[in-house]
Amino acid sequence: MSDFNRESTLHAQLKQLYAGPSGQVEIPIGSFICDCRTSYGELIEIQTGSFGPLKSKLHLIAQNHQIRIVHPIVRNRYIETYSADNVLLRNRRSPKKGSIWDVFKALIYAPELVLNRNIIVELVALDIVDKRLDDGKGSWRRKGISLEDKKMLSIHGTLPLQYPEEYRAFVPFSIDETFTIRDLYTYCKEVKLKQETITEPAFSRPELEPLDYGTAQKSVYVLHRIGLLERIGKRGNFYLYRKSI
Repeated sequence: MSDFNRESTLHAQLKQLYAGPSGQVEIPIGSFICDCRTSYGELIEIQTGSFGPLKSKLHLIAQNHQIRIVHPIVRNRYIETYSADNVLLRNRRSPKKGSIWDVFKALIYAPELVLNRNIIVELVALDIVDKRLDDGKGSWRRKGISLEDKKMLSIHGTLPLQYPEEYRAFVPFSIDETFTIRDLYTYCKEVKLKQETITEPAFSRPELEPLDYGTAQKSVYVLHRIGLLERIGKRGNFYLYRKSI
């Protein structure tokens, strides 16, 4: 896990959920350990952060096995802050919501995983409780508050992405249109301004979901690396892209 030195409750919950009642957890595959294996033999790896650290491991495992990377997208986060002696001090709902575009943050250091036909990326939309301790030992950015645990409250739905072509849905332009990263960001921003907030708790069309400029940059980088976009020139200081044929 990215925030903890030990396994979080969220990670353990997802392992048990995906393994199912007849599956197994902590499965040795060669020199590696996979999070779980279903009763029908599919390997599952739960990854909340970047896929970069998994890149070599997954490519080797995928030579002989199909493996599914489960990546949580947090729709609603409830933050509970406790004292050092575990007394609840306050709780609140975070205004930040995860977006379908967050998959590109995870893929930025391992875009080639998308090209491996034995690797499936599955997004799971969920709500979580984020438990924190006001113990003075955490980051100065959080004013000394430590990240203690994460726990799943509910799952809204899943979205499997098995083939590179399925990522074309993230490019809301026709095959003949050229665009820059800023064009993509602006298009999604304008579409979203015309809509209400996300009404589907699972996954909406990408252009209806939150997209900041930094994530737009990562998205175009990954889409270009996996061959869905081609770079065809520049407009001012910006590279021009279009969908690959």
